[in-house]
Amino acid sequence: MERPHPSGWRAGAIRLADRVDLVVAQSCEIVVIGVGSLLLAMLAANVGARYVLDSGGFRFAQELPERLFPVFIMAGVVLGVQKGGHMAVETVLVMLGRQGARAMLLVGHAIVIGSYILLSRDILLLAEMLWIDRSPVMGIPASYGYYTIAIGLALVIVVTANQAARVAIMGPEAMPVPAPEEQVA
Repeated sequence: MERPHPSGWRAGAIRLADRVDLVVAQSCEIVVIGVGSLLLAMLAANVGARYVLDSGGFRFAQELPERLFPVFIMAGVVLGVQKGGHMAVETVLVMLGRQGARAMLLVGHAIVIGSYILLSRDILLLAEMLWIDRSPVMGIPASYGYYTIAIGLALVIVVTANQAARVAIMGPEAMPVPAPEEQVA
């Protein structure tokens, strides 16, 4: 179904949401590609180094992936939410009709936003406690991964708020639809 085209302030709100989503998507894609490439190159180099170096590889090769992996995962989570690549059961939405589906989606988005705000708050409190715990080789604080998760959740909140704005203005048809190859029947 083709999306209705809003006008006036609604069109401006949709354009703003689109711009924010574009910046978030491009940033997360750069992170996924960059960090994924770095992880692959580093692990490949470490495998080679095991055969060449007397030390059996690079000492940091265990710690760095542990610190980079949360960045990689959270960027992917944000992209998944943006593209509608999360698990959804839409049977009830179809039964509710257009206005009922809009209301249910908006309530669902509000629950996600509220839950992630609370979760982010608790993660930040935990991160403050773990700054003193550092990795043995590189000295990176354990709080780093928790801050990464909090940033990722903040981006999910932004993306979810954008989706909620689109649904409120344009209706349930504004929800993202994943590519057919990404759908499971």
